[in-house]
Amino acid sequence: MNHPANHRHSISLKRLLSFVLILLVSTTAFAANGSTHRIILLHPTVGNIENALSLVKDGLIDIPNLEMLGVYYADENYDYSASEKYLAEHHIENYHLKKVEGKLTLDNLFRKNACTRLFHQLFENADAILFFGGPDIPPSIYGAKQELLTSVTDPMRHFFEASFFFHLIGGSQNPNFKPFLEERPHFVIRAFCLGMQTMNVAAGGTLIQDIPQDVYGIRDVEDVLKMSPAMMHRNYFNGFSANQDIFYGHFHPIRLVKDGYFVTDAGFPETTIPYVLSAHHQCAGKIGQNLKVIATSLDGKIVEGLQSTRFPNVIGVQFHPEQDFLYYPLRTFERKNNESFSPNKLLERTNSLAFHKLFWKDFSRKVAESEK
Repeated sequence: MNHPANHRHSISLKRLLSFVLILLVSTTAFAANGSTHRIILLHPTVGNIENALSLVKDGLIDIPNLEMLGVYYADENYDYSASEKYLAEHHIENYHLKKVEGKLTLDNLFRKNACTRLFHQLFENADAILFFGGPDIPPSIYGAKQELLTSVTDPMRHFFEASFFFHLIGGSQNPNFKPFLEERPHFVIRAFCLGMQTMNVAAGGTLIQDIPQDVYGIRDVEDVLKMSPAMMHRNYFNGFSANQDIFYGHFHPIRLVKDGYFVTDAGFPETTIPYVLSAHHQCAGKIGQNLKVIATSLDGKIVEGLQSTRFPNVIGVQFHPEQDFLYYPLRTFERKNNESFSPNKLLERTNSLAFHKLFWKDFSRKVAESEK
């Protein structure tokens, strides 16, 4: 699994009231000028909704007249009734859910299919799309056998998201297919963790199914825990200790590529080595059509960022800048037994907080400037 689902603490009443207030103000603005910016969010769990609302409330996502649409596939195993209940109970006016129906099979993902028309409608009426984290992609989607450490828990979600991403950017599986972004080449897409893996697979790439085993030749958790922290990509104390409260993620440094988005567009010096939050055991293998690597692990063995060479605002990262607790100094977690830490203070101490904030500032600017 690349990212544990719904690893969230309950939010306070005060925080909920802040959400409602800012969204009511936004809704009034919609009525005043009728111009909205719409972001589509895939896999709209309560946790992902809360993260998005927090980023808006705290000004990290700063887009005028913002509307968010959570999109999911009818045949997923995941039950989105909790998300529906959450939005209804808290009277959140500018975040809606959309269920997509249509038969998807392994044979029709990378061509026109029963979802194509709705995929295009969603694209036409949006300014940006976010793809979030989640469990392992079925290797059959990228033409591989499934290794023993690959855990597929919701295959139809991956069918849906891989097909949608393919429709947006195209891939080597069907070179004659005209991707939607040809109509709007500067359309904004951001993909996190599983989202970046989906981006690579949709473009015709493959995945490495287990980093410790397939990259470093390590099969045991005890031996992984002896590795340099810079070579680890999830917290292997989680699930190894009897303590169930240990934080799921791991912070490690990444290296930026000089001709990639972070340096050429977002404006970071090539020498910047930010720390990022990751929680995955798989990564990009063969790189998909029209994609280039824009960040790697320090040893260069793990791809940490991808960018489309055809559509420059399509960016995938193998980490989690969307988690709201990264921006709250008082939120603390247990990294291993009896060791508490603040992710925000860790990012501040490693000069990495500015990297995360600028990521969202650049995203906000590009969406605000976009035109349907």
